[in-house]
Amino acid sequence: MRRSHCQPPIVPALPRTPPSFATHLATVFIVALAAGIDPLLTLSGGQPPVLQLALGAVFAVLLMHGARQALPAMGAMLVVRLLCGASPFSATLDAMLAGMLAGIGSQVLKTFPLQPYPRMRADHYAWFIGVALVLSILFGARAAWVPNAPFYASDWTLHAAAHFAGVLLVVQLVAGWTGSLQPDRILADLRPSLPWMALTLGVTAALFLRVLDGPEPYMLVLPAVLVWSAIRLKVRWMSLLLVAMNAVAFIGTLRGLGPFGSETPLRALLLLQTFVITMSIAAYSLSITLNERAAASRKARTREAQLLDLFDGSIQGILIHRRFQPVYANRRAAELLGFQSVADLMGQRSLAHMVVADDLPVISSDSNRRLLSVGRVLPMQLDVLRCDGQRRTLDSVIRQVSWDGSAAIQATFIDVTDDLRARREQRARLDRQDRQLAAMMRLGVDQALSAGDDAALATLTEVAAEAMDVSRASVWRLDDEGGQLRCLDLYDGHRTAKPCRGHSTGTVLDAALFPAYFVALRSGRTVDAADASADARVADFIESGYLASEGVTAMLDAPVFLDGRLAGVVCLEHTGGRREWAHDEQRFAGELATLLGRFLVARERRSALAEQVRLSAILDATPDYVSTVDTDLRITYLNLSARRTVGVSERTTPGGLMVGDLYPPEAYSHYLKVELPAVLNDGIWVGETRLRCHDGRIMPMSAVRVAHRDADGKVRFVSSVLRDISDIKRNEQALREANETLEQRVAGRTAELAQANERLKDLDRLKSMFIASMSHELRTPLNSIIGFTGVVLAGMAGELNTRQHDQLTRVYGSARHLLALITDVIDISKIEAGFIDVFEERFEVEALIQEAVHSIAPAAREKKLDIEVRVPPGILVQADRRRLLQCVLNFVSNAVKYTVEGRISVEASVHGSWLDISVEDTGIGMDDIGLARLFQPFERLDSYLRVKTPGTGLGLYLTRKIATELMSGSVDVSSTPGVGSRFTLRLPREGSGRAREGVRP
Repeated sequence: MRRSHCQPPIVPALPRTPPSFATHLATVFIVALAAGIDPLLTLSGGQPPVLQLALGAVFAVLLMHGARQALPAMGAMLVVRLLCGASPFSATLDAMLAGMLAGIGSQVLKTFPLQPYPRMRADHYAWFIGVALVLSILFGARAAWVPNAPFYASDWTLHAAAHFAGVLLVVQLVAGWTGSLQPDRILADLRPSLPWMALTLGVTAALFLRVLDGPEPYMLVLPAVLVWSAIRLKVRWMSLLLVAMNAVAFIGTLRGLGPFGSETPLRALLLLQTFVITMSIAAYSLSITLNERAAASRKARTREAQLLDLFDGSIQGILIHRRFQPVYANRRAAELLGFQSVADLMGQRSLAHMVVADDLPVISSDSNRRLLSVGRVLPMQLDVLRCDGQRRTLDSVIRQVSWDGSAAIQATFIDVTDDLRARREQRARLDRQDRQLAAMMRLGVDQALSAGDDAALATLTEVAAEAMDVSRASVWRLDDEGGQLRCLDLYDGHRTAKPCRGHSTGTVLDAALFPAYFVALRSGRTVDAADASADARVADFIESGYLASEGVTAMLDAPVFLDGRLAGVVCLEHTGGRREWAHDEQRFAGELATLLGRFLVARERRSALAEQVRLSAILDATPDYVSTVDTDLRITYLNLSARRTVGVSERTTPGGLMVGDLYPPEAYSHYLKVELPAVLNDGIWVGETRLRCHDGRIMPMSAVRVAHRDADGKVRFVSSVLRDISDIKRNEQALREANETLEQRVAGRTAELAQANERLKDLDRLKSMFIASMSHELRTPLNSIIGFTGVVLAGMAGELNTRQHDQLTRVYGSARHLLALITDVIDISKIEAGFIDVFEERFEVEALIQEAVHSIAPAAREKKLDIEVRVPPGILVQADRRRLLQCVLNFVSNAVKYTVEGRISVEASVHGSWLDISVEDTGIGMDDIGLARLFQPFERLDSYLRVKTPGTGLGLYLTRKIATELMSGSVDVSSTPGVGSRFTLRLPREGSGRAREGVRP
């Protein structure tokens, strides 16, 4: 293959740097040596030489080092020719012609394709032979020409052959032994080369030096040995072997030995030149051809191994097949198709079953086959089913190639399944980020959200749900105690048809019920529960049944922190199965939390402003003077009353007004020396001061001053509340004036009280006399009436008829009732007047209760009522027995009166130092109104039994008086209408006034 002229030259260009002195010296030496040897290479005097080395030396030097070595080479040749006896003209002409011809030849080989010298390839060797032949013919003509002598063509031929043989030997020798020479490699090559060189030289010596008789057989052996040597030896050793062989042939012929020794000198010269040229060309060309082929074979094998290794190490799968039957595959192809090894893949009869059904007709279509047959390369993407069952997508390029002499399909493919998935995820991520960016831009310009308007939360949750593609989005606020999260707004995309458009509020999460969730929020990290049913941070929602009821499967909750404390949370809930929350989604949730934090701050600021307006209205409504003062004693706030007092307009701020402007000098001095230090040290000061009004009046004021501090404890401002105490001061003056006449008025009033006391004593004596007289005057006749009526009823005055007995019985009952009434009235009067006597004694409670029950038993038997007594034996009490019996009788008699059927129980129990006696019945009972009137004098229970039941309404009133005022006890009652009542008398066991505190039940 010819190279184009635009390619780099095939012979090395001149060195970029000038040749060194050593290079010039080497050139002179080589050319001089060759020119000095040339006269010695003749068979006999007067005949042309067998070899001429000078032209070959000059040619080799110029090929190696360029035209700059022409002058040293020609100079060396000129000097040697002169020394050898040549005429100056002849020597100069030879030197100039040799330099010119060698220069022309080297330039020719720079232009036409020759492997860069000293390396020559076999296919370029012919160019070198041709140039060398032309140079030899031209220079041989000069050698055959002798001035003033005839020119013979035979001499020209012999001289040309001599120079041609010399050029071949010298150039080939220099080509083999220049360049990179490594001694270790030379020694390594010498060991296998030396036997073949010795064998070849031995055969040559046997032929030309007559070492053995009968050289004829060796004429056939030498070419064979030379061929084997060419096969086994490298080019450099072959060039050296050719020099040695030709030297042996020349020496043998010169001595008249060998196959050419018996010939005439001219014929011997021709035969020897022919032998030298033929052996040099044939053997050398065979050597370089064989060496190149061996090198090419090694290189091909190496390249094949490299290509195979490259194919096996490729990230692409390479598969060559015929009708889906694999003929070659690399390791990556086996891996991509799911095989354990290449052998497993190559063992498949067909791979068609691995291509999905939809892609197989496309691959095998006639149109694709026609395109492949004309050399088209087809890109294709197809799905395959790996041998392990996985479905993968392959991006491949197929083309038709020749494999083992027949057409086959080469498929180069890579697995793009993960790449396609990544692209889809990237597209999805970009779509999500676009939605998130649009959402943040929309929420960022929402004025209502920035202003803290609660209505904007609905927009926030809807936009968040749309941007994150979730069903539920909500925002929550943590209360000030940190124990509950309250839902500010929850948007549910599945409930938009309802009147609330999917929004709801008010749900509360208690920290006590969701401890793990609150701990996760307070950690400051986003709760990204991809599987809410298996995440410990939201396990509380599983136990509460929230996840199951709402269908939530994944949660993304971003906490909101204000001033380093948890303030709320943004919740995003997915209801479509497990969901891995991407980093951008978590970041977006954090941005939503930031927006919610800003909203909460704006909301609190808005509330604070509203509260400030409300408080300002309240302060303006109060008649008190309210003001605030900063640390520079500058007035910063005055309420409406204060403005009116000091004469400041209601619509302007008190700018530039100082504390000293509002107080008279002595009050301001007291403010600085007493009030302000006390406020700064103690936080509060309460006292009185005086204020200068706008009309010049000095108004006395009561003052409360409070210091307000920031989080660092520094005083921010001092608030003052002042009240006009002018009226109080006037009243105090009037009071002082009234106190001055108080003693006189007290003395007069004391005299009046003494007189009233004397009158009360007189009235008390009169009351006592009345009670005593009434006790005697009323009881004496009643006792007589009762006694005589009892005698008559007993029949002691004669028999009575039925009518008389009935009438006397009524008289007897009415008299006893009247006597009981008089007795109760007198007892009540004595108790209230304090004249009744108490006679305490120790007695057994059981006997007293039995006596009371025995007294009332006839009435109970008449109504068929059972009386049950439950009194532990041996209970003793220190009390007035008659008064205690009177109380128990009243309880039991009332129970009998107001019980129609059932039973009555009387029981006594001891509780420490106290005795309880209870009477419980199954009577008609009382409501709350009846209980409220129960212990009033002359009050009786309203019921259907009132007419049938006699009574005065003083029994329970008197019982309570006796229990509380005489025995230091109490009376309790509980009752249910239609069920019954229970009366309990509690009194100390050791007498009135001796019960221990803390023991009473």
